[in-house]
Formats: sequence, structure tokens, C-alpha cells
Amino acid sequence: RYFTPIVLYACLGTAVCTGCIASLLYSMRSIFTFDVTWLELLAFGAIVSATDPVSTLAVFGAKKVDPQLFYLVFGESVLNDAVGLVLFEALAHLLLEKEESERDTLDETLLVLFDFGVVFVGSLVLGCLCALGLALLLKTVDMRSTPLLELCLYVSVMYFPFVIAEMLHLSGIVTVLFAGIGAKHYAEPNLAPATATSADTIFRLTAHVTETGIFLELGLSVFGLVGTDALHLGFVAVALGACLLGRAANIYSITFLYNTCVARLG
Repeated sequence: RYFTPIVLYACLGTAVCTGCIASLLYSMRSIFTFDVTWLELLAFGAIVSATDPVSTLAVFGAKKVDPQLFYLVFGESVLNDAVGLVLFEALAHLLLEKEESERDTLDETLLVLFDFGVVFVGSLVLGCLCALGLALLLKTVDMRSTPLLELCLYVSVMYFPFVIAEMLHLSGIVTVLFAGIGAKHYAEPNLAPATATSADTIFRLTAHVTETGIFLELGLSVFGLVGTDALHLGFVAVALGACLLGRAANIYSITFLYNTCVARLG
């Protein structure tokens, strides 16, 4: 029910938002105090297209909005982080290669699509395989009599796919994301109830601490840029406006497309 719109918003929507942000910034590049290329702006657009609607979801929960809207926003925000990161890595890889050899526009586009497809699909498959392997291990080996060992194994193995993905030059974040989704459905039922509760607490605590640390780092880094040549207020202002317009183009266009298709098919 929610799979199709979430995938559309996260995959196609992130691409639309990236293109809109890059196009708007490129059209106004003359007001910037530095030179920037189209590919660099695409990479920038990909990394800022990811959303983190923590406050939005909190408001939804307080106002008790339609659960369908909550699930759509939550699912899209989880997946578009992974899509934006993989797209950024593909564009960054293309930027490094472009410095060594000149390519035409078609070759660049095909290379980005190929890198994106290989990394995203490969990471997805690897994460699912790790989750299924962990579920099979917990189902075969009964460790409920040793809850501490069971908890240590479950927590450590859940982050091990990240190491494997980085060794294979895939996306560790995408791999861990799908490994977690698969483990929630297939591995967690094989755990003791107390172990499952303790693991959930550990994961929530880890996520909260790391997210808080990231936001603190981002906020404090702004003060380090004040008074230096690295802070370009004009670019920041235009980028904020481009993010809003890109997000609007993403949501409204894809919502209209999806509703039109559902109306015709239904």
C-alpha cells in the first residue's frame, strides 16, 4: 500500500529535487564569489536533498494526523537519506574521474546511473542477505539460556554489514538500513523477549546520541566559518531558497503523477 509512493518520493523525488537545486544554483552562479561547475552543484544538490523530518513527525503524532500521511513521510525520509547519499557518492566518483579524463554529457549520465544502480542494488541485496543469515543463525543456534551472549551477538552482527559494504565499495548506510529492516521482520522473532527489548533500547540510544552529536557538530561548525573566506552568505541564501523550491517540485509533481495514475487505473 505504501511501498510505491514511498519509493517514488525517495528515488524519483530525490532525483527531481537534486536537479532543481542544481539548476537554480547554476542559473545564479554569476552572483557567487567562486567558480562552480554543473557536476559540483549536482553533487551538492544530492547531499542536501535528504530530509530529516523529526519535528514534522512529532507534530503529526501530537495532532494525531492520518496514519497514512505519517507512514509516507517517515518511510520517505528513511529511504531518501540512503538514495541521496548513494547519488552523491556516484556524482563525487564521476567528479574525480572527470579530472583525469574528459567525457561527454551522455557518458557522464550513463556512468552516474550505472554507479547509482550498482551501489544501491548491491547494498540492498547485501543488507537483506545479512539479515536473513542472522535470522537463520538465531533460529538454528538457541542462545536464549545466555541472554548476554545473545544480545552481544545480535548488536554486533547488526553493524557488521557496514564493514562488509565498505570493503566491497558499496554504501554502508544503505546496507545497514536494509539489514535492520530485514532483521526486524525475520531475526528479532528468534530472540528472547528480554533480549529484543534490550537491543531496541541500545539501538535507540545509539541513534539518539549519534544524531545529537551530528547536529551539534553541524551547528558549531557554522561559528568556525564566521570571519573566513569559506562562508558565502549569498550562496547560503540562494541554496536555502533552492532547497524549498526543489522540495516543492518533488512533492507536488510526484503526488500529482501518482494520484493521476491511481485514478486512471482504479
